[in-house]
Amino acid sequence: MRTFKIIMLCMLSVFISQTADAKKYKWNYDRSVEVYTTGQGANRTQIVKSWAVAGNADKAIIQAKMDAVSAALFKGIPFDASTHGMGVSNLHPLVSPEQYKENETFFNDFFKKGTFLNYVHEVNSMYPTGENNMKVPGGRRVGVNLVVDYPGLRNLLKELGIGKGLDGYFKN
Repeated sequence: MRTFKIIMLCMLSVFISQTADAKKYKWNYDRSVEVYTTGQGANRTQIVKSWAVAGNADKAIIQAKMDAVSAALFKGIPFDASTHGMGVSNLHPLVSPEQYKENETFFNDFFKKGTFLNYVHEVNSMYPTGENNMKVPGGRRVGVNLVVDYPGLRNLLKELGIGKGLDGYFKN
């Protein structure tokens, strides 16, 4: 009987740990984001600087990644004024407000389940320091340089029938 209880406790702990590992991310379509484009990367990816505030630096980095993908999809990304626009232009949003409303469930799941992380990567392997990781009321304000996979996002939207590809802009 004692062995049975131990086995049941082990199985229960495995089940609980598996459900705990399924992260849920907080996302809001109307959230104000601070993201700027700083250049173009390989294969038409976009290099951006994203700022976010959260309870700790790790959470702020995740929020900055989420904000970068959210801006790419719904808000567009302006160029960074510090580059003075040299070779960098504003990036238009990939999804219109109407397309968001029609596919709201998909986008909510896309962000809340963490799928967005497949389309954004950190440029630097080092942890943000100095002015890129400052204590502020509410936690830490972190700025990270990221690569946003615009072609990957476009392909995903095209596969789902949400956005028209570039060819849609040139056909009558």
